[in-house]
Amino acid sequence: MKHIKKLTSLLLALILSGSLFCTGAAAGSIDITAVEASYSAGTVYITGTTQPDILAVAVQVYADETPLRLETAGVTDGAFATAIAITLTPGTYTVRAANYEGGEYLEAVFTVTTPPSDGAVTQGSSAYTAEVSDGSSLTVNLDMDTNNASVALDTITGGLADGDTIIVTLPAIPGADAYTGSLPLSALSGTSTGSLTMNTGIGSITVPGNMLSGTGLTGRSAEITICTGDKEELPDDIKEAIGDKPLIRITLSVDSILTDWNNPDAPVTISVPYTPSEEELLNPESIVIWYVDGSGNVVTVPNGHYDAVTGTVVFSTIHFSDYAVAFYPVNFNDVAAEAWYYKPVRFIAARNITEGTGGGNFSPEAKLTRGEFIVLMMRAYGLEPDISPVDNFSDAGNTYYTGYLSAAKRLGITAGVGNNMYAPDNQITRQEVFTLLYNALKGIDQVPQGDSGKTVLDFSDTALISTWAQEAMAIFVETGTVGGSDGKLNPTGTSTRAEMAQVLYNLMGKLS
Repeated sequence: MKHIKKLTSLLLALILSGSLFCTGAAAGSIDITAVEASYSAGTVYITGTTQPDILAVAVQVYADETPLRLETAGVTDGAFATAIAITLTPGTYTVRAANYEGGEYLEAVFTVTTPPSDGAVTQGSSAYTAEVSDGSSLTVNLDMDTNNASVALDTITGGLADGDTIIVTLPAIPGADAYTGSLPLSALSGTSTGSLTMNTGIGSITVPGNMLSGTGLTGRSAEITICTGDKEELPDDIKEAIGDKPLIRITLSVDSILTDWNNPDAPVTISVPYTPSEEELLNPESIVIWYVDGSGNVVTVPNGHYDAVTGTVVFSTIHFSDYAVAFYPVNFNDVAAEAWYYKPVRFIAARNITEGTGGGNFSPEAKLTRGEFIVLMMRAYGLEPDISPVDNFSDAGNTYYTGYLSAAKRLGITAGVGNNMYAPDNQITRQEVFTLLYNALKGIDQVPQGDSGKTVLDFSDTALISTWAQEAMAIFVETGTVGGSDGKLNPTGTSTRAEMAQVLYNLMGKLS
């Protein structure tokens, strides 16, 4: 395997150096249509566009004609992006990008003007600075004993109460395997709609201004840390499954005391830089995030996904712990690779939203029931079932959907079909699907955004939409979640299991 990796790296280098393929624009069409590069805080950021049908791009950073770093970036809808952590001295550098299967390269030039630290720092020194989105800078201190780089954020967090978006970018510091931002606990305890993002060489974390509101936590200072996790603490099977993929740990300390945090009303967003393998680039729907609990058990985070534009795996969470990038492809006997629903089904299966219908099958063409739908939807958005239902629907029974129906009723997602009944075995209609989805997403503040340029009036069967479904259908049409077919929305038509997988994929995948 090591020899194969070395050969692959050599071939990619030769592609970019022009030794294997044409280098002149006149020699043929260029697969790469645009490439841009910039350098900030120890990282080269590369973005670009390609011709259709390009799967991945090989990119290499050069100093004069000396290659410094080689990476591959996945392509989604003709766009690619990657971030390469590398310390560069002042000067001019070149990035070359080419189809990873071979072809001509396109290049971009960028300049480094700020000299990096030479690494000769002592504990508590201020050799590093963090850049703030308002144009200011902050001192970063490196503790040589703990390899923790810390920055005090108290002078810039006043704007959180006003709804400001604050971004702090720390440099990639040699030897640092933890980054901590400290700020007044009160800055995160109000009702602010603002947010604070801390970008580091390990990953980025975005916390809302109300992160600690309602948690009952008191104190003067909150310290948020993102660091490299210790894989040696994991069970052997989990360690083997993760392999060399990133494992990160997120913690909160209050007045320097490690403290548990859990707040369903204020999810935190985390992104981890990641370069997929060739197989993963072809199957990005199977790139997931695993939450690793204190006992070494893993739980898939449903909203985790690979973002090809930023070159990161992104997820949101309501509690801090260890999180790992993983590749978890799931196949079903009755889901062919050429089927239109192949990737959507694999997407929800990789996240344990569905386990299929038994016998290694998914039953994509089977009609979706109301009971099946409520379970799939709530699993997708991390809405837990009630363990001991006290006020359930009279027809909830004692089966796989019982606890989910109780929770859905309690959360106001559904009032049922009347007479305290839900009709779980009935086939679900499209307008029922989108109404229940809308109710759930409103409750967790995740109603889709965007403007498709269309309204329900653009479809010929708008009159068939029931009064109780009109608001939900309108929102999903306007945001492009629902596209209709042949000029119709078919609100009273039933849905298949494959169609439901596609809806969740559209809402959650965000792979473009």
